[in-house]
Order: sequence, then C-alpha cells, then structure tokens
Amino acid sequence: MEYAVLNVETELFGRKVLVLDEGTSPEEYSAGLKKLIQDEHPWYVNRLCDANDLKTIHAFEELGFRFVELRMFRELKIENMQMGSHSFFPYEAVQLDEESLPALYNIIRSYPADDRFSRDPLIPAGASLKRLELYLKKSITTVKNEFIYGLVNHHTGELAGFRNGEFTTKKSVRYFYRFMNSTHNTPAYASMLEAAVIDALVKRGAARVEAITSGQNVEEINEAFSTLGFRAEKTQVLLRKIF
Repeated sequence: MEYAVLNVETELFGRKVLVLDEGTSPEEYSAGLKKLIQDEHPWYVNRLCDANDLKTIHAFEELGFRFVELRMFRELKIENMQMGSHSFFPYEAVQLDEESLPALYNIIRSYPADDRFSRDPLIPAGASLKRLELYLKKSITTVKNEFIYGLVNHHTGELAGFRNGEFTTKKSVRYFYRFMNSTHNTPAYASMLEAAVIDALVKRGAARVEAITSGQNVEEINEAFSTLGFRAEKTQVLLRKIF
C-alpha cells in the first residue's frame, strides 16, 4: 500500500495525516491497515477517487471512508501566451517574500473560511484558517519550486491580491489559492492578477497550468472557463477516514 504524509496537516493537528496513492485498491488498504496503524498511528486518511468510479467509492465507504469534497481539475495551455499585463501599470505581478506574510494573513483573515475543513464538524474550529496560513508560509519560506505572486501597486505598495502555486515540472504549474484584498475584490482586479501571473509564469518557461477547484466554488469555475480559457480534465471525489 502506497501513501504519503501531509506534513502541514500533520503539524497542524499533532497527528499523522496521510493520503493514499490513487493506485491503492480497497483490498490493498484493508490488507495493510493493521501495519499502517502500527507504523504511522494516523488520525486522518485521504483517498481521491474518480467521480464516476462508484465501485471503488462504495468499497472505500464500506471501510469507513466518507465523502468530503468534489474536485474539478482544469487545464490551461499558456506556452507563448501573451496577456499584455504591462498595460496594467502601476500594477504588476511581484514574487512575494517572507516580509509579505503579515499582509497575506490579513487578506485571508478578512474572508470566512469555506473549505472541507471549515465545513466538517469533526474538525476542530479554526483549523482551516491556520492550515491556510501554514501553506502560505511554506510556499514562501521552504520550497524552492513554489511561488506566491502578488498584484502590487508600485506607487503605493498596496497588495491588491495574490496567487500561489508550484512548478510540478519545468514546464507545468499547479495553482493552489487566489485571494483578493477586500479593497480590490472586483472582477477587473481579479482578471489583472490572473493575466499578470500568467505573463510571469510564461517568462519562467511554463507551458501548462493545472488548477483544482472545489465543486462548491461555482463562481471560480465559471470564471476559469469563460474568461481564462481553462478546460475540464477530470472530476474526482475526496474521501476521508478519521481514526
């Protein structure tokens, strides 16, 4: 049975949080469960399944897993794409550093937490926001292939919003989060941020962007398809088991 430890969630909850490899079958999980518990003493285990693979979904449900989230995977080809973000002056995408963390935290704290952790009554209150803060800090301070680009006004220094993600290969990028400052939370500024980030990524050699969106976030899905040109790759469901 193959699995990985989610380090941020493990730090947050003080117990191991694991994600099963998508090739791990219900039978392999059941056969290896005793050893998994002995080796890792897990608290929370995830398994992603194709949304239409009802056989596998139901088999994991029989083993104590429960549905927590529908995910839509989207793709955008950006090789040689020119978004023309130079016309947004004095706004420009700037790669943020550790000094920007307080401003990032202020932005995310202005929004109500709305993800699978905040909605799950079995997860301690406040965990969702703390988890997001830890992931943003990780993007800036510990992982070379991750990034956070902010849309910054060079006249005032004001941060209008930010987008973070990682290079999964030299030419492929996966997006994580996007937040707009409440003072700039409009479609126009959001579009400026997206265009400026794409320009910055193209300059770094990126040719493809993958984004993963919760099925609940209909606004983001519609925007990605209608404005940016993303196309749907696949849909999956996230199952979890709490020990």
